[in-house]
Amino acid sequence: MLVKYDKVTPSPDGLVDAFITYFNENVADYDLSKISKSEVYVVWFCYIVGNAKALISTTRQDHKYYEVTYHLDKKQLHIDSYLKVKHDSIDIDHV
Repeated sequence: MLVKYDKVTPSPDGLVDAFITYFNENVADYDLSKISKSEVYVVWFCYIVGNAKALISTTRQDHKYYEVTYHLDKKQLHIDSYLKVKHDSIDIDHV
């Protein structure tokens, strides 16, 4: 999903705020109730060469996480959503 935003701060809090705005204007209407900032947390954040990227999750039990990328020069916010389907652990023997 590509969203046009004029004011996004390329920081973890800035991407969380943009994500909450997007979520509450789009996803909450057909999927879930609106989300508050206390339900959202940043798993990982990086800022490099004019792009800010965060992996964002929520405290909700839907097993979703979101990749939020903000292109500063284009003022574009890209939001990809993922659903955790399975988690495997594999033991590796070291030689």
